[in-house]
Amino acid sequence: MGAGVKRVDFWLLKSKLPVASQSFARMRKLGKVYVDKTEFVYHIAYDDWPKIFSRPRRFGKSTLQSTLVELFLHGVAPYDGHDSYFKGLAIEKLWQDQGHYLVLHLDFQKLNVRCDNVERFEQKLAKAFVEFCQAHDLTVPENPLDVWDLFQALLDQLEDGSLVLLVDEYDEPLLKFIDNKEELSACKELLRSLFALVKSNGDKFRCVFFTGITRYHDLGLGTASNAFTDLTNDADFAASCGYTRAEVKQYFAENLRYAAAVRTGCAPEAVSDTQIEALLDEMSEWYDGYSFDGSQQNNVFSTWSVLRFFSDRKARLQGYWSSEEPLGVPQLLKVTLDRMDLQQLLDDVAAGDIVVRAEDFLQSSLVNPLANPYSLMFQTGYLTLSQPFSTDGEEHLICPNQEIRLAFGKLMARRMFNVSQ
Repeated sequence: MGAGVKRVDFWLLKSKLPVASQSFARMRKLGKVYVDKTEFVYHIAYDDWPKIFSRPRRFGKSTLQSTLVELFLHGVAPYDGHDSYFKGLAIEKLWQDQGHYLVLHLDFQKLNVRCDNVERFEQKLAKAFVEFCQAHDLTVPENPLDVWDLFQALLDQLEDGSLVLLVDEYDEPLLKFIDNKEELSACKELLRSLFALVKSNGDKFRCVFFTGITRYHDLGLGTASNAFTDLTNDADFAASCGYTRAEVKQYFAENLRYAAAVRTGCAPEAVSDTQIEALLDEMSEWYDGYSFDGSQQNNVFSTWSVLRFFSDRKARLQGYWSSEEPLGVPQLLKVTLDRMDLQQLLDDVAAGDIVVRAEDFLQSSLVNPLANPYSLMFQTGYLTLSQPFSTDGEEHLICPNQEIRLAFGKLMARRMFNVSQ
């Protein structure tokens, strides 16, 4: 630790970082740092069109979902004897809806824990529907034909426009069973049924919002999926997950000051604006550079990497996201990497301009083993857009930052090890 940096000050700052919880309400209740994304939440919640949104892991999708949960359960007015958790945030002056809705929030990643097959997942999903019915005094059918018969019976009892359906990590079952053709087929059928029921019961919903990693276009989910609006590459939502440089500077000002003090060895009060900007430049080299619309105006840092960096007492710039990324994501890319020329991949990444046909980029899916590998690397956070969406039928991708260059090294080492086996 640098001279003049007090340990107690560091731990106080660290205690305010939302590392352990992604829940919006808990973050606000405990006074954690919350980067205000509620203007995006407002535009997601404004109308009743079903929406879907994909981002790599650890970019804040779950926080976005939990913010919607709080909004539709309690609105922006004070309740239960305390101020609204939206007090002082952008949406407080935007949101005019006075309704309080039934919110069915399904986290498919949590539901899929200890599920060895899709049948077990469906059982846990059915249990979630039953618990929702019991919590809201709805009748549970005695002998439903299947989980979707149960869901339909639930919907039949609701008034039009009364239900908010939020599904986090909707593609988790697909990704878990990626190497099992039979279970993967069952997963696709499960999602087809879910999308179809949302479409056929559209009047029941006030809001529908699904998040995940993979694009749904290439999953073969049928025409029901066309009822969803895909916000993934919409420029208006490009910065809805992740932190912009301006947000890091605004919301983490004291964390920046103390990290700069550690790295320069001076007292926090002696840190200059120039030193803070220099640290932001260094952080940008490591964690910034993600562009989900191609315009460089909406670049974002990895949320997880920023929080982990500020949580490190020694303020070390290193690979946080890549070192703690769930093992399933590299495994998803394994088949793709195995059919690629290793040297060509390394050369393409080093060259800094990877060109992909627009059709391949927009239609590739993680569950399609023949999908364009570079498009899959974009979806999982290993590549990002370097130019706005083109009109010439080609998209341009690059490696976003130093952290991901390290991650590529790990992927390549794993591939080489597997080949040697």
